[in-house]
Amino acid sequence: MNFNEKVKEINKIMFNIISTKDITYLKDLDKRIKLNKYGKFNYWKIYELNNSKIWQFLYELEDNKVYTLIPFISRNNRPDEPYIILSQQILITSNSSSLLLTNYIDDKIKDVINLYNIKDLEGVLIFKYKKVEIKIEEHNSF
Repeated sequence: MNFNEKVKEINKIMFNIISTKDITYLKDLDKRIKLNKYGKFNYWKIYELNNSKIWQFLYELEDNKVYTLIPFISRNNRPDEPYIILSQQILITSNSSSLLLTNYIDDKIKDVINLYNIKDLEGVLIFKYKKVEIKIEEHNSF
């Protein structure tokens, strides 16, 4: 198997495991795999957290592409006002589990409510996301 065939095999495996059974954080990615994170962020707004909204978001992503995602809550949906970041950067694909992501976000919202001792967290859930390019160099050994 040549290098390009190995890269294709690794990519196929990655697309099937990124945030499917456990949340995959950007920081946990193997250091031998480089991501080109340059590019414009996109935003997806969710006014009511449920699995179907998350599924729709994942469905809209391009197949066989990896994305980085930063979920946050904006009280007034205004970029010039403070907001609450719910998590560090997560890696996702169109194959990621919508139920896993929904439960993860729901748990993070509960954590914020408990941490700041508030009754309810109102606002818009916003996904700040962008496509990332995977770079695997031939001199790396797996």
